[in-house]
Amino acid sequence: MKLLSALKLKRIQRHTFFLLSGLLLSGLLLPSAFATTPVSFIAESFNLRYDNPDDGINAWPHRKLMVLTHLKTLQPDVVGMQEVLAHQLDWLDKNLQDYSYFGVGRDDGKRAGEFVPLLYNHTKVQQLDGGNFWLSETPNKAGSIGWLAHLPRVVSWGHFKKADKEFFVFDAHFSHVSDLARKKSAEFLMRYIPTISKDKPVVLLGDFNTLDSEPAYKTLLTPAEITFTDVAKAPNATALSTFNGFGHYDSNRIDYILISGGLSGHHYQTHKIHADGVYISDHFPISVSLTFE
Repeated sequence: MKLLSALKLKRIQRHTFFLLSGLLLSGLLLPSAFATTPVSFIAESFNLRYDNPDDGINAWPHRKLMVLTHLKTLQPDVVGMQEVLAHQLDWLDKNLQDYSYFGVGRDDGKRAGEFVPLLYNHTKVQQLDGGNFWLSETPNKAGSIGWLAHLPRVVSWGHFKKADKEFFVFDAHFSHVSDLARKKSAEFLMRYIPTISKDKPVVLLGDFNTLDSEPAYKTLLTPAEITFTDVAKAPNATALSTFNGFGHYDSNRIDYILISGGLSGHHYQTHKIHADGVYISDHFPISVSLTFE
């Protein structure tokens, strides 16, 4: 009896094997049984606005809890900020326990002047590398000013890993006064980014102080050693104004999230957050969910 049972079991196993093989070859079993879950992450660009007491009801002490609530609600994997002073960054670091950051002050490469820091959720992503450079003819010289800009402009970059996927994020803040500086900064990034990122997917985000009709933006969207697309112009996205001037403007999109090949964007959002006359910043943060292709 035991021998008979063993023979029957072998026949059943053989029949099952051939059945599954046939299903695999025909493609009927593959989508449901062997599909892998795509790896995604949320990236955000957020010009925080430096702590300026002259901003009145929109000064930093009146809106910092709004900022904190937004970040804890959205829970982005990586946030590129602009215009952050050292004490603002210290406060965020103290109150965002799941996040780590890196970046330097633009004036001295330490803590003087505005930061463009990268904050990342260390419970979701791993930082593999990172650094800074300046938008000038001498990018490795702290505090250097390039191409008729009035102030130093620094870029922070990070190399991250989520699950088994690696990616880079570059966070930039272009000159607010010089068209030449903005165009030259864009040209420089198109050459310099590939020397760091190699063949890995890239997210380039920040406050570029340029409209999408102007030369700096067009330079960033012109295929070169790296090719970017604007996630706000995807078929399912709506490109809204990002600069609000604390409620005085509503027609200028100057903050961007651009992605290279290997990534696709969805659920792009402009977070128009304000209450009782207080705005989260003079720029609205923007975010997108990105999936590895």
